[in-house]
Amino acid sequence: MQMQREPCHELRSHIGVGPMIRPDSPQAVSYRRVVRPRCGFTLIELLVVISILALLIGLLLPALKKAKETARRAQCLSNLRQLVNGLHVYANESDGRFPPMHFECNAKLAFDLTVPRSGPRYAGYYVEKEMDGRAYQFVGHGQLFALDIIADPRVFYCPSQRIDTFSYPGGWHNGPWAAVRVCSYFYRLFGQLHPGVTQQDVDRLHNYSLHELAQPIGLVADIFYPGADSRAYPADTAWAHVEPPAVNAGFSDGHAESIGDRNLFTYAHFALPVYGGDNRFVILFWEYLDGNKRQLEISYALPPQLLD
Repeated sequence: MQMQREPCHELRSHIGVGPMIRPDSPQAVSYRRVVRPRCGFTLIELLVVISILALLIGLLLPALKKAKETARRAQCLSNLRQLVNGLHVYANESDGRFPPMHFECNAKLAFDLTVPRSGPRYAGYYVEKEMDGRAYQFVGHGQLFALDIIADPRVFYCPSQRIDTFSYPGGWHNGPWAAVRVCSYFYRLFGQLHPGVTQQDVDRLHNYSLHELAQPIGLVADIFYPGADSRAYPADTAWAHVEPPAVNAGFSDGHAESIGDRNLFTYAHFALPVYGGDNRFVILFWEYLDGNKRQLEISYALPPQLLD
C-alpha cells in the first residue's frame, strides 16, 4: 500500500499524538528551530579528528617501516641460503670445488657476475650464456645462473640495498661497465692480485674445496663497504641493513645468518679510514664474519672493544 504524504500545511507533533499545528503558527516556527538537524562538523571537531589521525599515523609509520625492513632482511637471508645451496650443488658436480672468480677480480670487486668479452685472459674462469641476443661470460657466483642452478636473477640482489648499481634491475641490466653485470652480494673466492698476495694464493683460492674447510667460512655476504676507490658511495647507503646495523652472510656449511651488533658497525667505520676500503679491509671483514676475532686483534692490533 502506497503511503500518503502529510499535507505540507500540517505538522504533527513527534512527541506522542498531538493536535494539528498550522505551519505559520508560532508553535511551528519554534518547533522547526528545535528539531532542525545539524549538518557537518565544527572547525574544532575537524581539528580534533585531524590531530588524532596525525598522531595515529605518527605511531604506525615507524612500526610499518620496521615491519617492511624485517621482511626485506628475511628475503635477503633467503637469497643467501639459495646462493649457498647453489654453491654446494656446483661443488658436488665439480669434485668439491667452488666456482672461480675471474683472474683479475680482487676482493673489493667480488660482486661481479659477468666480465667483458675481451679474449683469453679470463679463460677457465667463466661460463658463457647467451641472453638478449648476446653472449655473456659469467664468473664467480654468477655461474650459478649461467648453469641454471639458480633461475631467478633477483636472488642475487638484496631488497634492502639502496644503491641502484647493486640493486635489481639496475645492477642486472646497467652495471657500471659495458657488458658487466653486478649484484649486491660479495663472493668470498676472489682472485686477488696486490702486494703481499702471490699467484699461489690466487690459485689456492680458485681451488678451494668444500672438503678441505676446517670450519665454516663465509662464502657470500652483503656488500659491506662504500664502493671501490674510484666509485665511492655515501656511508649511509654502503650498508644494506642499517637500523639496527647488520650484515647478512651465507656460510660454507649451508646456513645463513644476520650478524648484527654495534661493534661490527663501529669496527667498519674504524677500519675504513685506516684501510681506505681496499682489499685488506675486505679480507679483515671476512675474517670478522668467520668469527676469527682474536686473530684479528693479534694480527692487526685492532682495539679489543671492537671485538668483544
